[in-house]
Amino acid sequence: VVCHAVGLCKTPSGADMCHLFPLPPSKHHAPKTLAEHVETLRRRTVDVAKKHGLAALMKSNEPGAPPKFCDWPVLETICTDYEHFENHLPAFDGDGDKFSTVAEARGSSWRGKDCNDSNTAVYPGRLPIDGDAIADSNCNGIFGVELATSTRYEDLWCNGTERRGVVLIGDSVGAHFHVPPEWLNVTELNEEVFRDIAFIIANEMDWPQLSLTTGHLNSSKWKDVVQGPMDSLYQHFLELNRCNHRDYQNLGINGGTAQTTAEHVVSTLARNGGTDFPIFGLMELVGNDVCSPEPGFNHMTPPEVYYASQLESLRYLDDHLPDGSRLVLAGLVDGRFLYNNMHSRIHPIGALHDDVTYADIYNYLNCLGVSPCWGWLNLNETVRNLTTEHAYQLNAQLERIVANETFKNIELMYTMFNIVQAAEVLEKKGGHAWQLVEPVDGFHANQLGNAISAGLLWDTIRQVKPHWIPEENPHNQDIINKFGDQGGY
Repeated sequence: VVCHAVGLCKTPSGADMCHLFPLPPSKHHAPKTLAEHVETLRRRTVDVAKKHGLAALMKSNEPGAPPKFCDWPVLETICTDYEHFENHLPAFDGDGDKFSTVAEARGSSWRGKDCNDSNTAVYPGRLPIDGDAIADSNCNGIFGVELATSTRYEDLWCNGTERRGVVLIGDSVGAHFHVPPEWLNVTELNEEVFRDIAFIIANEMDWPQLSLTTGHLNSSKWKDVVQGPMDSLYQHFLELNRCNHRDYQNLGINGGTAQTTAEHVVSTLARNGGTDFPIFGLMELVGNDVCSPEPGFNHMTPPEVYYASQLESLRYLDDHLPDGSRLVLAGLVDGRFLYNNMHSRIHPIGALHDDVTYADIYNYLNCLGVSPCWGWLNLNETVRNLTTEHAYQLNAQLERIVANETFKNIELMYTMFNIVQAAEVLEKKGGHAWQLVEPVDGFHANQLGNAISAGLLWDTIRQVKPHWIPEENPHNQDIINKFGDQGGY
């Protein structure tokens, strides 16, 4: 009813209303229609909003219409700048170099923090200007001259080391989508769990700052709504070379597919072949080319379209990235893992009475037409198997690209996100496979899943492409002693 009341869900005329719980029986009158339920909820919401001085929540152009998203007081500022980040670029970018001093809204949570937002020539990842003798031009916090030797610190401690930025091009898995389960559990509702709601919404419910590719902060900063260790590819590269500080970009897009990535995402990368360091990149589209709220299989990306779209993205990157860049192409997961490990468990929304399982949630979302993946989050085993079969056909296209296509500036490697392997790692430590999955949507990897996946991917690179792992910078401790946290994040 709530979903219908806010206008997110629709029920075709004559169809039964989707519900998780049995509708309450009545001895005195027939059960309410969906429209009556919605109107009752709307009236109660208006009354509550007025009682607490939140009438603005219920603004709308039409009588009885749901509240406008952008009229909610906490979201007004976000919506004012929405036109800037709907194209997946920072909402607050003073000089237009695609980097920001503000964390949220595609800012420094997503891309290294700009250290001069009024100068387009200053940004993370660029080659230092005049050795950064006077000012920091690449925002890694290393600049100035050692007086004893008259040597610039960039030359002294960074020259001769392998430097590269870390880039994620992908979907909500790479962006690290996470809805706090505390928001759905009435026993855990308190002021603290909503403290950062504006920040969370402005980041599109994504947590790139804690993700497996570009994670750079500790989850304890948001301990009331996210728990678990943080490990990331960026963190590994930074530990090997402090000169890589702040050189990361997360271009993960909720709902991203091979086609939308080629058409709208790769062009938002801030990298110049002539002025910047090469990158290590992860290109992951692990589900949306087979996943959709729409029932059936016709919406799945055909293999030939997938191949062409991925190749289009790679050609663009090859034309714009510095020579020596490296890119991991990650295949689609076997999403049957989700239903197999989650279906009989209790969902947070049913935690109070232990009466709603993930199978109930999956079926409910499919009924509403809002499931993140009709195919894998389906009670029908045949449907789940056919979805995986199509995913494997798409993975074969990535393998074809790696085997047959040539590029001038990028070197490729293919791998597959192996969630089963991550589960095995956890089980050896006494854990369980379900502990890797986001509790609210039952679909994405959670914080623990991200951390374990980062470690596994790093180990895979070491084994398959050992020359991709740089030597440790022998001056890391010198950099820390002189520049501390190098300006932080």
